[in-house]
Amino acid sequence: MTLIVFVSVFPIFNTSRAAYADTTTDVTAFVTRFYQQCLGREPDAGGLAGWVNALLNRSISGATVADGFINSAEFVNRNLSNDAYLKVMYKAFFEREPDPQGYNDWITQLNAGTSRQYVLAGFVNSAEFHNVCTRYGIDSGSLNGGEAAGGTNLGGSTVANTGGNIPIFAFHSVMPESGYEYEITTEKLNELCSLLKQRGYQTISFQDLFAAVNGGKALPPKPVILTTDDGYQSTYQYAFPIVQSYGFKMTLFLCTGYIGSSDGERRTNEFDAGYPTRAMLIWPEVTAMAAAGYEVQSHGIDHSLLGNMSYDQALSQLQVSKAAIQSAVGGICNVAAWPHNSFSATSVSALTAAGYGAGVAYSGGVLNTGAINWGAIPRIPVQASTSISSLVSYLP
Repeated sequence: MTLIVFVSVFPIFNTSRAAYADTTTDVTAFVTRFYQQCLGREPDAGGLAGWVNALLNRSISGATVADGFINSAEFVNRNLSNDAYLKVMYKAFFEREPDPQGYNDWITQLNAGTSRQYVLAGFVNSAEFHNVCTRYGIDSGSLNGGEAAGGTNLGGSTVANTGGNIPIFAFHSVMPESGYEYEITTEKLNELCSLLKQRGYQTISFQDLFAAVNGGKALPPKPVILTTDDGYQSTYQYAFPIVQSYGFKMTLFLCTGYIGSSDGERRTNEFDAGYPTRAMLIWPEVTAMAAAGYEVQSHGIDHSLLGNMSYDQALSQLQVSKAAIQSAVGGICNVAAWPHNSFSATSVSALTAAGYGAGVAYSGGVLNTGAINWGAIPRIPVQASTSISSLVSYLP
C-alpha cells in the first residue's frame, strides 16, 4: 500500500549529450552548490550520493537537478520574495551575482504574474546554464515552463480551475475473482474506469501535480490519479490492459525488494501474511508499463512499516528503493507511498533527506490542492468491499 528535492516537471532531455565527468569530483561540486545556494545548507550524504550517482550514470541531466531543488518542498517552504528568489537562481545556476539588465527583466516578469516555473525554465534553457553544465561534464537538459504572463495557455485548466480538488484512487491486486479484501476484481476496475470516463476525467501523474501546483503546467478540466500499490503481477496482467483501454495511465508504487529481474526470479507476496499467495511483477513488465507512460514510484523495499523505523532505517528503505527504480526504469523516482499507511515525523524527515518530493498516504479522501500536506497526500482506497456507487461522492 504507499521531499530530493527530486520534485520534477517532465524534464525534456536533449538527445545529444556532453562528455560526462570521469570522476565524481566535478559532479559533486555541481550538486553541492545547489544544496548551499537553494537550501542554505550543506548536503546530506544520502541525498548528495543519489544526485551524483544519477548524473554519473546519465539517468538525469542538470535540468533535473535544478528543477528538483527549486521545486522541492524544502526550497518552496523558504517563502522567498521574488527578489530573493532571483538572487538564488543566479548564484545556483550561473555561479554569479545578477547582472542589472537580466535581473530587471526577470523581476518585471515575476511581478507581472509570470510563474516561477517559467523563470526556472528560462534559466535552465539558457546558453549560460548549458555552458556551466558543460564545464562540470554533464548534460544540461531542458525544461518546459509554460507561458509568461499574458501568454496563451492551450487548453486544460489550472489547479484552481479544478476547484482545487483531485481524487487519487488506490488499489492493490486486481484479479478476475477477488480472494481477499485488498484485492479487487477486473470488473470493479472496469466499472471505476468507466465511471471516470463517463464523467470526463483524465488521468495525470504526480509530476503533473507538482508542476501545476508550482504554476507552470495546466491540468485537464477534471484530473484524477490512479495508483496501485505493492507491485503484483496482476497489475501488468489484468489492470494494465483495462486502464489502457480507457486511455488512462497509472502510478505504480513498488516494493522493490520483491521485483525480480526475470520470470525465473519472480517472487510472491511474502509480506501479505495470511492472504492468498500472489505473484509479483518483474522488471521487464515494469519497464513495459513505464514505456507506455506509467509513472513508477517507491513503496519501500519490503513493505515494512516506515513509521515505526529509526531515521537511518527509513532513510535506507527510501534511498535503496529509489535507486533500484531509477536504475531499472530510468526517469525520476520522487514520490513514496507509505506501506501500511505507516509514517511519522521521523520517516517524513528521512523522505526529504532521501530526495523525495512527496509522501502518499493510503486513505484520507480527496486531495485539496489549496492545503497539501506533502508528507501525506491523501488517497481514496478501492477494496473488495468498496461499492462503485460509494466512490461517486468523491467525484465533483
